[in-house]
Amino acid sequence: MTIAGRLDIDLTCRSGPSASARIASRRPHGVTRMFRGRRPAEVTRLVPLVFSVCGMAQGTAAATACERALGIATFSETRRIREFLTLAETVREHLLRVVMDWPRSMATAPDPETLRQVMELDQRFRKALAGGGTVFEPGAVMTCDIAAIENAVADLRDLLEAVVFGEPAETWLTRGTLADLGAWADAGMLPSQLLLQQILRSDALQVGSVSIDAVPDIDDVELAGALFGDDAERFIALPTWEGRPRETTALSRQARYPLIQALGDGRGHGIGARLIARLVELAGLPDRMTALIEAGSNGSEGDAAIDACRAGIGIARSEAARGRLIHGVEIQHGVVERYLIVAPTEWNFHPEGAAARSLALIAGSGRNDARGLADLMITAFDPCVEYSLAVH
Repeated sequence: MTIAGRLDIDLTCRSGPSASARIASRRPHGVTRMFRGRRPAEVTRLVPLVFSVCGMAQGTAAATACERALGIATFSETRRIREFLTLAETVREHLLRVVMDWPRSMATAPDPETLRQVMELDQRFRKALAGGGTVFEPGAVMTCDIAAIENAVADLRDLLEAVVFGEPAETWLTRGTLADLGAWADAGMLPSQLLLQQILRSDALQVGSVSIDAVPDIDDVELAGALFGDDAERFIALPTWEGRPRETTALSRQARYPLIQALGDGRGHGIGARLIARLVELAGLPDRMTALIEAGSNGSEGDAAIDACRAGIGIARSEAARGRLIHGVEIQHGVVERYLIVAPTEWNFHPEGAAARSLALIAGSGRNDARGLADLMITAFDPCVEYSLAVH
């Protein structure tokens, strides 16, 4: 069971400020009403099925929000497993963009064997982490197969070297300048290298450059006011913060990384930085997974109960592959009264947001390859639904 939707994106290509990019969302925002009247454990079981594109991140946010609304402590090992599932899902989603969508943007077919390896590794992580299937039940007490996870992380490192970087990911992460990046791209024939070669040779690195205005760390009480207040429907469909549409992407998360800073043009970051930010994040994921394993073996975290921000209301966030998910739930008398979600796509594809501004600059660039660059820019922002692109 999944809930579909679509973005309709319309570009008017003209020289100068008359160029435009219009984004209309057909995403259904009332879906979470189906959770009303259900018990929290049933809702947390349904959420990853209904919102399956980033189901692990959705399930993690749902479970955490319900636990906070109920005042239930999150078992430390369960919390670690949920975080690991979200990281593994991010690996899968980033890899699919690189090995499936990037070749297609160059009019070449993805390699079926590589796709098989990506999906097989994803299944191994899930089996080792959540074989019992109750990891998102509020208050769940879970364990995992550490040896199987360690083996999967080792194989992930090998896969990244073989199909993405052409060298160990930690070696690639030492590249800190545009010259380093260009030398790496010219040294191989992997899809990631070929795409960067194409971007550099066509002088497209800074196309669509806009400043990064990231979604900030918002206090739970303030978020609850936005999610459950009088203007909640608008906030969920067209979120802004402090009067501005914000961004939550791999680029906004990796904005402080030296290579990403080196790719800025003084005004912001273009299509090149957005694509490379995905690689930076992907390259760092094996070490983040290893750190999670070590944190568990050291027993460094105890069980945690975070009070509801007000009676029966729980707020949770989860850093999904596409950006930050926000969930809010109100539970009364043991059943869900209200359930609300703000997804990254709503921030990033706001009609006046980062994607719209980047696409408008592409539309006004006067380039013959504007349509292809627009498609690639949309892929870089990575909506969680299908999209249509019309170029005039």
